[in-house]
Amino acid sequence: MNDQYTIIDTHVHVVAQDEVAYPLNPAGLPGAWYREAPYSAEAFISCMADAGVAKAVLVQPVGAYSFDNNYTADAAKAYPRLFAGACCVDINGQDPVAELRYWIKERGMHGVRLFDLDFDGSGWLDKPIAQPLWECADELAAHVIVTIFAHQLPQLREVLQRYPQISVSLDHCAFPSVNGPPWSDSASLTDLVEFENLYLKITTHLLNTVLEKANSPAQWVEYLVTHFGANRLMWGSDFSQTHSGSYVELVDFAREAFGELSAKDQSLCLGGTAASLWPCLQKD
Repeated sequence: MNDQYTIIDTHVHVVAQDEVAYPLNPAGLPGAWYREAPYSAEAFISCMADAGVAKAVLVQPVGAYSFDNNYTADAAKAYPRLFAGACCVDINGQDPVAELRYWIKERGMHGVRLFDLDFDGSGWLDKPIAQPLWECADELAAHVIVTIFAHQLPQLREVLQRYPQISVSLDHCAFPSVNGPPWSDSASLTDLVEFENLYLKITTHLLNTVLEKANSPAQWVEYLVTHFGANRLMWGSDFSQTHSGSYVELVDFAREAFGELSAKDQSLCLGGTAASLWPCLQKD
């Protein structure tokens, strides 16, 4: 591992070994990765060392724990030099704003994941019900991660216009269509380039899709860099939800996918952009 840059993984899900202290509460999403390939924070730290990854963002695994952020919060607090933590709150809960304040102010988490995968027309990202959460995140300087599908990008446009002061990371680039060059089927994503507060998270899940459909992950990465610039792109493994290979193999896949960029752009995509969005990860 002779990288000339610091690698930060912006999308990691950890699962506790102790199911008594941290009981699973599956959200009913597809897959049972939290049973098939669960990695605790400590097990993941060992993987990081093997792969040459310096730091990571622990993202609340809704599939495993729904909105119980206890393990993600405790893991981030236990290893503050290695991890930032992003919570998730239930928009339909009794008081989602109070929940967000609790996880950020009382439990030391650094960001919030707005998980709004709209399977049935019930999306809420740009609806009035979500405005207090956006405003609270802004007040608390909590970084916002948005998890949506590509058909919801018009709703994302609305909130980017409404809250230009909030930096937003887009999980999995919103699962866009990636059928190969010239990538015209991804226009709804690249049309958002005007919003300088939008950052794209290029994950293993997305790179695997590009590999399967178009056999050109490096071309896809270059396409996004051409539109958004490397300073608005970042890599995330989606480990251990994505376990199509060992963690070392997932990191090597990322190195390959970003490997045709300039050294400066590689440094930004594989660590520099993440460090700018998660200041806690800048500390040694």
